[in-house]
Amino acid sequence: MTPTDPIRPGAALTDPNLREALAERLTRLEAAAATGGRKEKQSLEDARDTWSLLAAFPWQRLNYRYGRWQSAQTFWKAAITLGLWESYHWERTTESFQVLDPYTGARLGEFYPQSELKRRVGRPYTETDLLQMPGGTLEFAGDPASIGVYRLVGGDVDTISLSWCPWLNNVTLRKGIAMLRAGNADRLPPPYQFVDLDLLDKYRAWFADEPDKPQRKAPYASEVNPYRPGGYPRFGRPR
Repeated sequence: MTPTDPIRPGAALTDPNLREALAERLTRLEAAAATGGRKEKQSLEDARDTWSLLAAFPWQRLNYRYGRWQSAQTFWKAAITLGLWESYHWERTTESFQVLDPYTGARLGEFYPQSELKRRVGRPYTETDLLQMPGGTLEFAGDPASIGVYRLVGGDVDTISLSWCPWLNNVTLRKGIAMLRAGNADRLPPPYQFVDLDLLDKYRAWFADEPDKPQRKAPYASEVNPYRPGGYPRFGRPR
């Protein structure tokens, strides 16, 4: 059944072709969820949240950067010295991507790519990642600081992916989407935990800026491993 969310003026779902394609997809997923298991039910929940976000928000074109060098503790050296001497090295990681203001380059938020959701959660996040390293342009609907959906520019319905900030509880964020769906809110709630991207990026080097491993020494700082933007999580599940 097609969701009853009010489609707001200028929202992505004012596009009749996108609306029809997503409605057909929801019908298929509802049939699969009726006889399927956890994967099928989660896929349906993702599709309903996607519909609600697209009914409430317009597409906005943002730049993104994907892939980076991360300062990580060299554990074997710490083990040998019983933690009395710490050492850090540069480690390649693709566990998240950042969205950027296309005009100013300001960092607007950071999200899990589908490959990382598949690694952490497994099913139903089995779609092939469309993001390219070291970066590019995408279309985003939602809150760039917390949760939303994205696709490459002009992509069809099967290329739309749901994601959220790694440092915020997706259960809490999805309650905000449910409020939109029920008409109890006119926008997503602000992130409940501040993510300091300036501080976070002190210990990272993005491939878009530094494609090769940095020649400088990896930052030595005790907060590299336990660091969470804004401190340790106080709401919901930890990262």
